[in-house]
Amino acid sequence: MPERKRQPDEHRYTITEVARLTGLRAHTLRWYEEMGLVTDVCRGPGGRRSYEASHLRWLDFLAKVRETGMTVADLTRYVELVRAGEESVAERLALLEAHRCRLDDQAARLERCLRHVDDRLASYRREEPRLALSLKRTSGRSSHRVPPAPSTGRPAAAPVPACA
Repeated sequence: MPERKRQPDEHRYTITEVARLTGLRAHTLRWYEEMGLVTDVCRGPGGRRSYEASHLRWLDFLAKVRETGMTVADLTRYVELVRAGEESVAERLALLEAHRCRLDDQAARLERCLRHVDDRLASYRREEPRLALSLKRTSGRSSHRVPPAPSTGRPAAAPVPACA
């Protein structure tokens, strides 16, 4: 996180408040600090962490890139580049562009899978009246029931084909 001067009247946040506001667990916040991903966290009475609004913005960024699948190694590299200053902007840009490309590929794969699911849903919806009638005629027959899974007693999940 870039260094900056703290304003004397700036609101401070406890680790509990930061966890609630960012959606990150307190354990993760401590780990990010230990890893050097978050710096300049002041300590209050009893050594309690005290965060600033700038920490919240930075943690929001970290959480979002982690949620999109950026590796801790890439995230660590990005943080090192931020700390290196202006001369690292091109490298930061390249790292984020590479991550964006991976996200584009993932989004395209998910879009293809979503189309498969939508096609299956449309098929079921077209067949719904016929299936409802068929189920009504065969109610009570065990051949239409999914057997329970051995350990849970719940119905076993049907195998799902991989989407291409």
